[in-house]
Amino acid sequence: MENTNKKIVFVDDNETYLTIVRNQLRPYYEVYPAPSAIKLFTILGNLDPDLILLDIDMPGMSGFDVIKAMKENPRYKDIPVVFLTAKDDESDTEEGLRLGAVDYITKPISGTLLLQRISNIMLIEKLKMDLQASNETIKKLRGQ
Repeated sequence: MENTNKKIVFVDDNETYLTIVRNQLRPYYEVYPAPSAIKLFTILGNLDPDLILLDIDMPGMSGFDVIKAMKENPRYKDIPVVFLTAKDDESDTEEGLRLGAVDYITKPISGTLLLQRISNIMLIEKLKMDLQASNETIKKLRGQ
């Protein structure tokens, strides 16, 4: 896996898990840990991440509330969000995906598996952007 200089914000109120995941991802991505939703939105004020890994159970604002707020904001609505959480109930998974998450991963997860899933998501996002750019080029060539 090559270093892509892609930026990932990882939001989790558990400092130990923040450190573990940051250390697993850091050789491959720029990782910005955020211990709360408030810190996430502070980071988003200064950074356009390629992906957000988001816990659900957090004090103050839950991950579900965070993704709802992001999807309502034109600046943040297209940032892919992956729930990375200990909540493994099927209804939580359905809710997370319904709210717009691109994936739902339950803890604990191996570093290798997490890296592969992130890599797959990054590839899909790149292909989506390439397709959108191609569509725009075709529209311009057709004079639309």
